[in-house]
Amino acid sequence: MQAKFWKSMRRVVATSFIGGLALLGSAASVAQSWPERPVTLVVGFPPGGSTDVVARILAEHMSETLGQPVLVENRPGAGGTVGIAHVANADADGYTLGVSGVGASILLAAMDRDTGYDIDEQLDIVGVMGTLGLVIAGRNGLEAKTLKELIQHAAENPEDLAYGSSGVGTPGHLAMEYLLSIADVEMLHIPYQGNTPLMNDVLGGHVDVALLTTPGAAEQVRAGGIYPFAVSSPERSSLMPDVPTVIESGYEGFTATLWNLLVTPKGTPADVQTRLSDALNAAMQDEDVLTSYAEQGLAATLTTPEQAAEFLSTERTKWIGVIADAEVKKK
Repeated sequence: MQAKFWKSMRRVVATSFIGGLALLGSAASVAQSWPERPVTLVVGFPPGGSTDVVARILAEHMSETLGQPVLVENRPGAGGTVGIAHVANADADGYTLGVSGVGASILLAAMDRDTGYDIDEQLDIVGVMGTLGLVIAGRNGLEAKTLKELIQHAAENPEDLAYGSSGVGTPGHLAMEYLLSIADVEMLHIPYQGNTPLMNDVLGGHVDVALLTTPGAAEQVRAGGIYPFAVSSPERSSLMPDVPTVIESGYEGFTATLWNLLVTPKGTPADVQTRLSDALNAAMQDEDVLTSYAEQGLAATLTTPEQAAEFLSTERTKWIGVIADAEVKKK
């Protein structure tokens, strides 16, 4: 009886082992054969915006590398979170990807706003899809001609200057609060409903200083409509190479950039993530992609999934601190 029992157990163990190998082999086969059909890249903003432009530049090159079309799908709403929530709840099979910006990745959750997902629990980070600096610009007629002079004026005349951003809690608002905190000065913040009315008021001389995205600001700088003090990126912008960075202007360590992460649903096979990472990094080294990026004022990035996750962690720590210091409340 005992011999029969152990013989039966050996059969069960052997069957389970073979079954496990079959499952592992099946998973490896799926990863190796992926992608067998088009891949969807979800963008949480309307067509034509900066995030959409980045996605389409990269999707075209990644399609060639992966051997299947990477199709951009726009799901706008709630600062990009509608699209990322869709990705977070999709099947983790590598066929649904997302473009998650700084707002959808960090800022909205840090301000206690409901995003509909938990980025750490529901998404895997594949890589950083490039960065874009902001421009600290002023209306024509200001006496200050450097960022140091602007900050000095604010220090000596604490109620004299006002700056505008595209809204409370936006990257422009937080970047300026970050700079003012470092410089230990204050300016009145005037939030606008987007970049267009903000730009119009700077051009019209109704607000002194503004935080603007690089491509739109560069055009007005060239036309002489606004005056650029500095760019917030770690390096000078390809669109305005004569404009110094904030660091070069005397504020060591200051950087504030817009960026996007390539994300997948949590649990996407590691081999699939590796292939996506390789395809993303290949695009970041392609001459045509680099030319397109330069035309948009974007800086290319090369990151592994691990480096991208560390980037997110570092950015989160910085911006949560800025939000707390600026006492940005839930709106």
